[in-house]
Amino acid sequence: MRSLLLLAIPLAVAACGNTARPASGPRVTVSVSAPADTKSVRAESVRVEGKVSPSGADVEVNGEAASVTGGTFSADVSLNPGVNVIDISASAPGRRPDADAVRVTRDMRVEIPELVGQPSDDAESRLKGLGLDVKEEQSGSFLDRFFGGQQQVCELHPGGGELVDPGSTVTVTIAPNCNG
Repeated sequence: MRSLLLLAIPLAVAACGNTARPASGPRVTVSVSAPADTKSVRAESVRVEGKVSPSGADVEVNGEAASVTGGTFSADVSLNPGVNVIDISASAPGRRPDADAVRVTRDMRVEIPELVGQPSDDAESRLKGLGLDVKEEQSGSFLDRFFGGQQQVCELHPGGGELVDPGSTVTVTIAPNCNG
């Protein structure tokens, strides 16, 4: 009899709990229009935008209240380097909540500027200002030593427009006359 009582007590306690039952009412709907899932950006932040129904629903983006006007929501989100998961949730009284998420990658690579034809000193300053290391290589002919002239950028490697990691080395080929 005692063992039957010990078995009955946990069952009675479990039956008396406040176990939440799934809501059976209408659901809030939230849809994200921007940014697209798996988007890659080079900016420090991104604007999250979308629609919510009912139009008076509360929307949170990464746990912070978003601006909601006429069923449209928006929020600015700071990004960390690499992949960021942005959570969006919406709720309204008497309705089941809804949630969505998007992944946005903050690409920290640096774009090498177009510098061919620029003075070598200016090119070096711009590259170093972007957090890149510069390796200069002299080019030109034997006559350049006698006639001289201002050193200019003849070639970049990697080339202008390419994306590289911060701290990468850019080889700058310079000469007074790149045609020679």
